[in-house]
Amino acid sequence: MTDAMTDAVTGRLRRLACALLTAVLAGCAPAPAARPQAAGTVGTALVLRVGGDTGTPSSRQFAAMLPLTLRLTDAWGQAKVGRLPHAITARDGAPVHDPAPGEVYLWPSNGTIAVYYDDLGQTVPGPGLVRLGVVDAGLDRLASARGQVTVRFERR
Repeated sequence: MTDAMTDAVTGRLRRLACALLTAVLAGCAPAPAARPQAAGTVGTALVLRVGGDTGTPSSRQFAAMLPLTLRLTDAWGQAKVGRLPHAITARDGAPVHDPAPGEVYLWPSNGTIAVYYDDLGQTVPGPGLVRLGVVDAGLDRLASARGQVTVRFERR
């Protein structure tokens, strides 16, 4: 396969993955089927140190839950997602439609938290995401973890 063909296929796969992630975050599709796991990756424990925006009601509610341990699944090569143990009120002004790697977001309609570790260049449809904070440490390990991963969120 030529480099141009590989780039074209990779681009199509990334666009499809982003569309599927958006559907799952919006509650429009079931969670993805389990993928084959590499040995030792299921249940990998990671610690993410979270800090940053503590001035909004949503980010303060998230910070009040910390430390928090959640099981997250990979969302097609750009984020790890999972459900919070209880709802966060999402009344924080401007929604985020272009999530940035290294940031933690809430999909307000279904209580899904998303930690983005890659940017596929696509936007998130309305109502958008609510920014909860930024990952200060551990993002590289999160990005390389396959399948389900147990993540402990702590304050920095």
